[in-house]
Amino acid sequence: MKVKSLGYSIVLAAICLTAIGIACIDIPPSGVIIYAFDQNPAGLDEGNEWVAIHNPTNRSVDIGNWTLETTNGSTASLWLAEGTTLYPGAYITISPSYRWIDNNNESLILRDAVGDVVDRTLVVNDNESDNRYWMRNNSGWTFDVRDLEKGELWSGYVKNVVDGDTIDVHFNICGVQRVRLVGIDAPEIGEEGYEEAKEFLNETCMWKEVKLDVDDEKQYDPYYRILAVVYVNETNLNEKMVREGYAEVMYIPPSEFDCREWGG
Repeated sequence: MKVKSLGYSIVLAAICLTAIGIACIDIPPSGVIIYAFDQNPAGLDEGNEWVAIHNPTNRSVDIGNWTLETTNGSTASLWLAEGTTLYPGAYITISPSYRWIDNNNESLILRDAVGDVVDRTLVVNDNESDNRYWMRNNSGWTFDVRDLEKGELWSGYVKNVVDGDTIDVHFNICGVQRVRLVGIDAPEIGEEGYEEAKEFLNETCMWKEVKLDVDDEKQYDPYYRILAVVYVNETNLNEKMVREGYAEVMYIPPSEFDCREWGG
């Protein structure tokens, strides 16, 4: 099983799996495009909004001193550091620590070092705080989650613990995504054991690198959360939550994982 390494707040990556349909898009003269963005991520907007820029060409592009601008309300500009090079096929994902993209009537503009417009998005809305985001493909822009490659382990780091069975993980090309630990059920807020389960999960994985084995039978739940077995230092965290008494087994088919084995 291969491992996809997905990184941090400003990350360069040369990953081909998300380049579906890019060859059919009208490429600007510079070759660089705004590939995807999430203006209303799951949880807080501050520090979790993200924009992915992509170089689908076969040449490197110097994007130092380029800017990303919002257009709705007061214009917010984000500068890319001098000397930043986007290599052929590479992506860079920008996720500032503050809120800067509006949820409604918003468009993003990418400008080069002299201020000329390189690319711009449609004017779009996102009123649902979940994992869905705007992504470019050969038919224009779509708003959805994307199918993840089967048979992969996805690597990122935990940025937030929501409760005893849900975490926010920071990836590269798809920014911060909400992950539901598949096959288990921890107490909800207000229920007995909620605080203890959340605190145990927080102590076990907060700010740590994790690997996700996504459920290939059903990758997302009805709330668009990624369904996965989460590993911390090769320990199955889903199973650990059950065996330590902080969660119960909850088998909901279809699933590639038989979580009933964890309660034995």
